[in-house]
Parts: sequence; C-alpha cells; structure tokens
Amino acid sequence: MPSGLDFGVSDERTNEIGVVCAAQSAASELRHVYLAFAFDVSASMGGNNELRYNTKWVPVVAAAEAFFAEPESAAISASVTFFPDADQSTRCTDAAYLVPDVPQTLLPTTAFATAIAGLNYTLGSNTWRSSTPTLAAFNGTLASLSSITGGAQNSTRAIVMVTDGVPAGCTNNDVQLVADAVRNSGIKTFVVGVADPPQEPGDNLLNLNAIALAGGTEQAFIVATGDPARTEADFKAVIDNIRGIAVSCNIEIPLPPTGTAFIPEQVNVTYGSERASDRPLTYDADCASAGSWRYDDPLSPATIVLCDDTCAQAKSDLSARLTVEFGCERRGAPR
Repeated sequence: MPSGLDFGVSDERTNEIGVVCAAQSAASELRHVYLAFAFDVSASMGGNNELRYNTKWVPVVAAAEAFFAEPESAAISASVTFFPDADQSTRCTDAAYLVPDVPQTLLPTTAFATAIAGLNYTLGSNTWRSSTPTLAAFNGTLASLSSITGGAQNSTRAIVMVTDGVPAGCTNNDVQLVADAVRNSGIKTFVVGVADPPQEPGDNLLNLNAIALAGGTEQAFIVATGDPARTEADFKAVIDNIRGIAVSCNIEIPLPPTGTAFIPEQVNVTYGSERASDRPLTYDADCASAGSWRYDDPLSPATIVLCDDTCAQAKSDLSARLTVEFGCERRGAPR
C-alpha cells in the first residue's frame, strides 16, 4: 500500500468529552518526489522546419518551463537530461547521459529555462542534434536517478520521457529493447509523446505505449500539435497530471498503540506544519467539505486519503505532518 507520510512515536491525550485517545505521530513529512526528465531535443522537434518549430518546439518548451517554475511544483525535485548528446561519437552510449543537464533541483526553479536557452536552438540554426538514442538516454537517466542518497529511502522516484519519435539512429535501440530495459529497472516511467503536426502526419509515436506499459503507467500521454496554444496547454496538463500521480496523498493506516484496537469509526486526523498551527481534519466519505479526509474503502479501510484541498496544501509544504488518533469520537463533516 502506498504511504505518503511516516508515523512512529505515540502518546496519550484526553479529549474534551473525557475519552482517552491514543495518538500516534512523528517524522511525518510527505514522501519526497524525485522526477528525472529525459527530454528529446532532436532536430525533428523543430530544426529548420518552421511548421514543426512553431507547433512543437515553442509550445512544448514554454509548457515545460512553466511546470518547473510554478509554485504548485513545490516540494518536488526534478532533473533534466537532454538527448541526443551533442557529441556524435558518444550520443549512443549510456555514459553520455549519466550527468543531467539540470541536476536534481528543488522546484520551483528557472534552471530548466536557463538550460534550454543554452542550447541556442533557433529556427534554421545549425545547433540541432540528430538521432533518438532512447535506450541510452533511459539507461543513463536511470543510473543518475538511482544514485540519489540521503533520505531517498522515503521517496518516490520516477522517470518522465518526453519525445517526438520512436528510438532511432543507434544500433540495439528499438521500442522493444527500451521497454525491456524499463520493465527490468522496476522504476515508474511516464512517456509523453509529442505528435507531428496534422499538416505533416506520420507514425512517429508508434508503439510508445509499450514503453509506458513496461514502466507501470499503462499508456503514453500523446500531445497533439498544430495549434500552439492548445499544445502548450495540453502538454502542461499532462505534466501536471504526472505530478499528481507521483505525489501520493494516500497514507497507510499506522498500527494503533499497544492495547488499542483499530476501530474505523474512532479515528481522527490532524494536519500540522511548520507554517501553521495544527488543525483538525474532518472525516467526509464524499470529500464534499473543506479540510477533510476519507478512507479508501469505508467497509474495509487500509489507507487514509486526504481530500483534494488538503492534499494540494500538503503537496506544496515540505514540513506537512499528520497525527492519527485512535479510540476517539470521530470528527465528522457537518450535514
């Protein structure tokens, strides 16, 4: 079961109606999220083709810059690795992608915008890179992500592959080999496919679903092009969706203190933070009220689920913590 917060030390308190409540709390930070982006910067994303440059490169970059810089991305760390590598002699090797172009950085940040500007990719420039060494880029990005230490045992890590084409340009580099590598890694992998504009239809995204399926994310997110404003909005929505999936607000119910039984109707949850005083949350199976929580399954609960507003607040607060109380009269939402 996914666990968004940790619990440990217990104590006891008496509530206002005289019932002794055994409270369990401690080290209750949200699981930190590390996203590693493998970002396709091959010439097919823009190059010397004005249509592709304006309908693919410009809106996709704008949306990515917004994601990395917006306050809603707080409490997430992200790295970016551009592929293919600029050096033609090394671009098909894993080693070319071991060091991200943007190292793991706590969001929000403008580091991505700075890095993408450093590529000096303009319409008609000679700086665009060729080939799509997806397997090498994945392997290098995976090794970089796996090297994270210090608190990583209480973290969620995932790779986000942004590409406008199937693997190409290197030997031993096809969709099936990439899917096998992704599956064997055991790392959650998201795939964002940037389609060719409708004026130049193609099958550039053929079989990317196989990579996403191997990465445990069911299918690739496909972003249509042709209308730059729509593409920017759609790409941004996809990345936001990935952020929401990666950051979990489902908290495994901790074991109650010794001598205390778990009775679903006698559990309370309190939200706390370094930013604000503790505040009690109310139980609301429908999540219709503000500041509430619910069980994943009211009949056979296994996890506590923070409702949308509380979840959004917790995701943006590195110091978020919860206290779970057992044996108390439950605070229910007013009806």
